[in-house]
Amino acid sequence: MKLNKDEQVLYDFFCQVGTVNNSVDYPLILINSWLRRDHESVVADYDKKDEVLDAYNHCIIASSLDKPLYEAIKKIKGWK
Repeated sequence: MKLNKDEQVLYDFFCQVGTVNNSVDYPLILINSWLRRDHESVVADYDKKDEVLDAYNHCIIASSLDKPLYEAIKKIKGWK
């Protein structure tokens, strides 16, 4: 499946951060804390945070968040 630039940024983020916990839950929690600027509840940071947030906002506006999420879940869970 072909991903656009924003979708690819999110896919990479979901896979990199989500693989540790075998879930995309934690990457989504990180994005939520960054958006709320809630630095007390989540202390983890990511070197491409601004790029991830821009991609997230673009995907939300374009209703295209499903594709990178689905592809990341497939990879993390080992689905074919």
